[in-house]
Amino acid sequence: MITLDAIRARHGLPPNAAITEGLDRGLSLPTALYVDPDVLQLEHQKIFDRCWQYACHEDALRNPGDYAVTQAGRTPIIITRDHDGALRGFVNACRHRLHPIATENGNRRMLQCPYHAWTYQLDGQLRSAPRSQREPELDCSAIALEPVSVEPWDQWIFVNPDPHAEPLSAVTAPIRHLTDDLNADLVKYRFSARYEYSMSCNWKVWAENALECYHCPTLHRTSFGKTYKVGPDDYRLESWGDTIWHSSPTKWVPNDVDPATLKGFRFAFLFPGSFCAVDDYVGFAGRVFPTGPETCSAVADMYTNPEGDQEIAEQWLAMWDQTLREDKLATDLQQVGYHSGRIPNARILLESESSLQAFLRRTWTGLTA
Repeated sequence: MITLDAIRARHGLPPNAAITEGLDRGLSLPTALYVDPDVLQLEHQKIFDRCWQYACHEDALRNPGDYAVTQAGRTPIIITRDHDGALRGFVNACRHRLHPIATENGNRRMLQCPYHAWTYQLDGQLRSAPRSQREPELDCSAIALEPVSVEPWDQWIFVNPDPHAEPLSAVTAPIRHLTDDLNADLVKYRFSARYEYSMSCNWKVWAENALECYHCPTLHRTSFGKTYKVGPDDYRLESWGDTIWHSSPTKWVPNDVDPATLKGFRFAFLFPGSFCAVDDYVGFAGRVFPTGPETCSAVADMYTNPEGDQEIAEQWLAMWDQTLREDKLATDLQQVGYHSGRIPNARILLESESSLQAFLRRTWTGLTA
């Protein structure tokens, strides 16, 4: 059994209280927690198996019979829209020999595993299995897909591998007064593309980068930093438990558009790795997730404002791709330092990187729970 005490002994880490005190002073988590494979397994058990994560837009599950596939940490998930209109979520593994029920989104009256044709109702109950009548010990009525939690957040669908999870509405309550307006704008936008990025860094390194804009004037000087005001007096940061908020006025727009007439950039983050953002031309929703102890991937579903200048929207999509590629390069390079084993902790700025500190505290709370 993997324990934090065993990891501590392996790397000579200080006691929990000392790590907590270091976070309060502006230290990062110990760098060993960004490279050890056992830490990732502990994060799966204590964080990703218990937290809400972005799955898809409601359009993927609008009609009875619709189903969508996603992943929450190490858990493959299938979400259905039942014939009674209810959203339901299950581990995407047939109860026969664990083959995925589906590998892509679709619509069916019932779900059928493509491996041996075990067939399930949209509520997860096993309806039939070929040759089951020859197996007197096999009772189809006693078998069902393993449930998970699923809940909408405005137009977005979220999942949690824990079937008894605290409601998403309760977890996100502190930030809803801000995301209500964000999502009211973004719901009008049209899907454009899915951006996907694979990083050679621990998932926390990428998330920490996304949660501060101290790097924006340098790393993103021709992308994000050119488009929005990123100075300490303009870029707003707020944190509440599992949620984080960023916002900033727009600084520059082509075609002689006055930035003062625009609502600007708004960004919401849900621990451990889900996010959505919007400005006057584009918006996106996505997540970052671990693929290994020192690798991760991120997806961002991109949307454009059909009522905005489409030339600017195309430039903004390119700007965001450039920004995220710059983030990939920076975080890949950071991981080399974490892997070196020579530096026990990174150092953060408590004002400019306050939301990063909030993320570190929440991660540590999860690991020590």
